[in-house]
Amino acid sequence: MRTTAGTEGPEHVRTSTFPRQLSAAAAARRFVRQATDGHPAADEALLLAAELIANSLVHALDATTVTITVAVSEAFIRVDVRDEGTRGIPYMRRDSPDAEDGRGLRLVNQIARRWGFTREPAGSCCWAEVSTPAT
Repeated sequence: MRTTAGTEGPEHVRTSTFPRQLSAAAAARRFVRQATDGHPAADEALLLAAELIANSLVHALDATTVTITVAVSEAFIRVDVRDEGTRGIPYMRRDSPDAEDGRGLRLVNQIARRWGFTREPAGSCCWAEVSTPAT
C-alpha cells in the first residue's frame, strides 16, 4: 500500500507485465478485474483498461511488453498502460458509421473523469481514471 499526496485516502497499487501479444489481452483484463474487485467503479475501470490494453497490443508495433498499473483508492481507480512503443500518438478518429474499429478513445473520453498520454524515454503510457460513483 502507498499513500499519494493529493489523493483521498490510501491507494493500493498493483503492477503486472504481459507480452505484447493479442493472446495476452484476456490475462491483462483478469489482472485489472482482480485489482479492482469490490470497488464501486470496477466495471468502468475494466472497460477503460480493456480499451487501453487493446490499443497498446494493436498499435505499439515496436514494443515487446505491456505493463499495467492499477491504483485503487476510495475515491477513484487509475489504470496506466505502458509499452516500449515510440511511434505514433493516440488520437480520436472521426466517427464513421461503417468502421469496425476506431471508437476506443472516444469511449475512454466519455467514461473517464480524466485520461491522457505521455511519451517517456522508454516508451509510452496511456492512462485513465474513473471516480467512485456518488451515493
